[in-house]
Amino acid sequence: MEILLVNGQDALIEANHRALAYGDGLFETCLVSHRTIHFLAAHLQRLMDGAKKLLLPFDDAQKLSLKQDVVHLTSHINEPHVLKIMLLRKAPGRGYDFNPKVQGLDVVIQLNPYQKPDWCQGAKVVESSIPVSENAYLAGIKHLNRLDSVLARQEARSEGAHDALMLTSKRRVIESSMANVFLKVQGQWFTPILDTAGVNGIIRQHLLSAFSSQILEQHIDQATLAQVESAFLTNSLMGIIPIIELNQRKLELCSNLTQFTHSLRLLRD
Repeated sequence: MEILLVNGQDALIEANHRALAYGDGLFETCLVSHRTIHFLAAHLQRLMDGAKKLLLPFDDAQKLSLKQDVVHLTSHINEPHVLKIMLLRKAPGRGYDFNPKVQGLDVVIQLNPYQKPDWCQGAKVVESSIPVSENAYLAGIKHLNRLDSVLARQEARSEGAHDALMLTSKRRVIESSMANVFLKVQGQWFTPILDTAGVNGIIRQHLLSAFSSQILEQHIDQATLAQVESAFLTNSLMGIIPIIELNQRKLELCSNLTQFTHSLRLLRD
């Protein structure tokens, strides 16, 4: 099933929309299966957090209405689908400025069939030469400005890899082009601190909460990558994806993978 709704109606985005001109908005990508939107509460909370930062007119009542709409829309969906929710600022006039008293909000909902890529059983990841965009104020939220990820993913493709590891201009590890990353070094699991860039992923949030004694947040520099023993990626669609090769160096299988994956399964159930 494929659905595209703008404010609950069959419609298209206007060509002069701020979202197209400036990337002025947010998005969430959710997994739908067995008539359930997985981690919906966490996705909606991140939307709220992002809307507050971007000064988008999205309050608790609108969040509740959106929740009711997407739950109703997916209530009969059994096969895996991807649900994409976008909040786009709608304001009259042109230019960067907008009047907060007259701005509006376009809520876009897309629903499409989804199938996990075959490489989810084990990903080959390379280090991208394209620096991740840094902005401490926007770090953590899922805004629409993702050109660095677009280019890094193509770089990975050109090198025969499945994904690209993204670093800052000072060569500090942040995430991959589409996922959070977890690295095991000298027997300890780490995930990068996202204080200047990156998306605070839903699965990342869960693992840090459920395994606070086993996974530490830490700044990870480029030199550390040569010491990585095991690693995995996480995002809301694919769950946990082991990295079997990093910068053309084979890695060990994740010893905690079953434990981490089981905790996600329990949370979804």
